[in-house]
Amino acid sequence: MDVLVKQDDLVLVRHGTTPWNREKRYLGHTDIPLDRGGRDELAPLARELAGKAFHGVFCSDLARCQETLAIISPAHADTAMYDPRLREMDFGAWEGHTYEQLQHEPLYRQWIDSPQQVTPPGGESWADFAGRIDGFVGSLLKDVEEACSRPAEAQTGGGSELSRLQRIETGKAALPGSKGIGDRKEALSRSQGPEDTGPESQVPPKMLIVAHGGVLRQLAVSFVPGLSFWDVHVQPGSLLRIRLSFTEETGGWDGMLVNEA
Repeated sequence: MDVLVKQDDLVLVRHGTTPWNREKRYLGHTDIPLDRGGRDELAPLARELAGKAFHGVFCSDLARCQETLAIISPAHADTAMYDPRLREMDFGAWEGHTYEQLQHEPLYRQWIDSPQQVTPPGGESWADFAGRIDGFVGSLLKDVEEACSRPAEAQTGGGSELSRLQRIETGKAALPGSKGIGDRKEALSRSQGPEDTGPESQVPPKMLIVAHGGVLRQLAVSFVPGLSFWDVHVQPGSLLRIRLSFTEETGGWDGMLVNEA
């Protein structure tokens, strides 16, 4: 019998819309803020997250994500961990360009067909991008283990739980590169509703992560067995929920997409 040992919920939020998003320009490490519409579109998410307590809050150190966090969960803005490992892929010389501007460049065409094998000029390789996300996942799982080992009343303690986290200042931490994330399990139940989330008496702790579209896709791939990068779609200003479960059978953490968390 597969005995459930621990659970944790991840709430993944993509930053609101920027001018470059509207113009369909490649936006990686370029640090631009949200536009007026991008700020306004976050109001429903702010209402949904109002009063929610999180054991940990993690955010890309780029302005568009910091601004998003300040709008959707202002109580956590001062205590969140701002981590450069959560930045979008660096598109190098293609930053700020559109598909129409690049479509006739041979290297760009090769990158479109095989992004894992081709690197944008002056940009970031897929292996380095996946490697730094993998590094963040390793750090996050240590916090998940800690959260699940606390008594239930401590798991819902709100922003004060984050006082132990040391803030990472913008631009002062290197972006480590390493091998990409390994092979995933074949079988997965891709989506699960709230009625199937485990014992009613168990309230999993929650982690909030505010980042970029590509980063959220890669995080989902790292947590959910059988999921591919292109399976994941998160619109600006929206969220994705993943429930992590640790069982005696697997001896590790497996995730699944859930409708509610």
